[in-house]
Amino acid sequence: MKMNKICYILMTSLIVVFYSCKPSVPGKYIQPGEMEDLLYDYHIADGMAQEVRDDGMGARQIAFRAAVLKKHGVTQADFDSSMIYYMRHADRLHAIYQNISRRLSDEAMIQGATASEVNRFGALAANGDTADIWAGEKSIVLMPQVPYNESSFAFTTDSAFHKGDEILLTFKTDFIYQDGMRDGIAVLAVRFNNDSVASQMLHLSSSTRFNLQINDPSRSGIKEIKGFFMLNKSNFEGRSNTTVQLMFIHHIQLIRMHEKRNKPKEGAGKDSLQVDSATLRVDSGRIRKAPLNRPLRISP
Repeated sequence: MKMNKICYILMTSLIVVFYSCKPSVPGKYIQPGEMEDLLYDYHIADGMAQEVRDDGMGARQIAFRAAVLKKHGVTQADFDSSMIYYMRHADRLHAIYQNISRRLSDEAMIQGATASEVNRFGALAANGDTADIWAGEKSIVLMPQVPYNESSFAFTTDSAFHKGDEILLTFKTDFIYQDGMRDGIAVLAVRFNNDSVASQMLHLSSSTRFNLQINDPSRSGIKEIKGFFMLNKSNFEGRSNTTVQLMFIHHIQLIRMHEKRNKPKEGAGKDSLQVDSATLRVDSGRIRKAPLNRPLRISP
């Protein structure tokens, strides 16, 4: 009994030492909690600047960002050097943006947005007619440097998928760029049971919501879903490796929608066919136009 107690104390001590030895952010950089608050305000300011679509949006963004830095008592140089540090420590930056994603959703709800506006399919069941099948992280941060410039995904189908299903990839983007061209890419590809493939690609260069959608018109059935997000490096003269370029992708959802079936109207039997346009009736060897939305009947 005494030996077990000693072992427990030793194990607890080792755990405490392990976590206490975990390297912290050097004091010359903005600390994680403060960085989270700053970046949160930064993205809110960018959103406010983009609400008015006019030629002055660029100048308005610069002014709003400067106001955020002043609010937090941080210089542009301090912010830039800290961003470079966090970009080199992607795990820390990812943790910060996970919290920012949740805070942006909460703020939208406080400001009066409905749950469907913030997260259009957030309450869907996995086995419903319309379901969110995304199983990965709901938000990711990409930088132009390999391997942090790409994030891929792949899903295999199950019995919940039906022939004629439609796939929708929806997400929001935000950018932090010191200079250079924003050049993000999103790709969605679907392989059907007959091994044919359909794909869609979008170039991402603005902070907004994007949608990629693929259907199954031949009703072959979906075998596999793949895709990726990528941030390309800006190739322009004078660019340095310390230039801050970041794409934040959040509120990611991959929606599977079952095909809608039209129910036959009452009174339509086996010998009749309901159509939505003018139909023809065969009657005593003569052909004449029948009223709209009337069944097509074959008389002897």
